[in-house]
Amino acid sequence: MEEEKKNGLLTVLGQLAHSGHAWVQFGTLVLIGLTGLGNWVATWKSADRNKDEIEISRRVAFEGEQRIKQELVRQVAEIHKWMKDATDEFHEGNADSAFNRKMLTGMEEELTAFESDVRHSLNNQTQLLNGLKDKAEKK
Repeated sequence: MEEEKKNGLLTVLGQLAHSGHAWVQFGTLVLIGLTGLGNWVATWKSADRNKDEIEISRRVAFEGEQRIKQELVRQVAEIHKWMKDATDEFHEGNADSAFNRKMLTGMEEELTAFESDVRHSLNNQTQLLNGLKDKAEKK
């Protein structure tokens, strides 16, 4: 049915265009011109609308890209801060370990000296007791 309407319309336009009356031909020409002008205006409006939509899409894409870049910069800065903190903590741990090792070495030396003094004192006491024991046995 749609084709019949189109064919019927084409038939009517064909008859009007081939009409012997000048005013009918002129009216047909004006109608075709107005239709063409209407199509031209609609095309330009559509093109302007499409340009606006494209510009909006570009702006949205640009803003989204900027947000992604800002988030990326923030995350990279956060990673760098974390790495710096971890490195500082590692070096601090090394410094603490070195201090602890130095302190423990000093304490070990002190304990060794104390042990040596105690052994020396015990040896002296043992000799004194042996001397007293010998004297007591002689009597």
